[in-house]
Amino acid sequence: MSNINNNGVDMNNQTLTELSFSAVKEINDEVAATCSGGDGYINGPDPDVILFTNPGYNGGSLGVNAAGNDGVRYVGDNFNDQISSIQIVRGTWNLFRDPNYQGFLGQFGPGSYPILTGSYRDGGTNDNIASLLRVG
Repeated sequence: MSNINNNGVDMNNQTLTELSFSAVKEINDEVAATCSGGDGYINGPDPDVILFTNPGYNGGSLGVNAAGNDGVRYVGDNFNDQISSIQIVRGTWNLFRDPNYQGFLGQFGPGSYPILTGSYRDGGTNDNIASLLRVG
């Protein structure tokens, strides 16, 4: 393989930061989720939503990042039907009772929700969330 040389700068074995191209810049989490081609990701930096297993932002927590029309198809066994409080930092989110965005429970915008209301039996959101989708 030949050496790559651009304007007198040896680009072999250089990181993108070291090269400092104006066209190469750090991308934020939302753009990264979009570029990755799909679902949001769990427990990345600077989450858009933080889910908690207990009221008052206590218990186990799960951070979620996603671009519009992306989300988490299943929150995982440790959080399925266990979420009791939510902090939404960015975006508008639809919450669902079942995996794969099935069983719509409600739409929530930025804010803090220290206790989710209603139980599984009455169709509420407390201990009833399996997936979530960013819609705005």
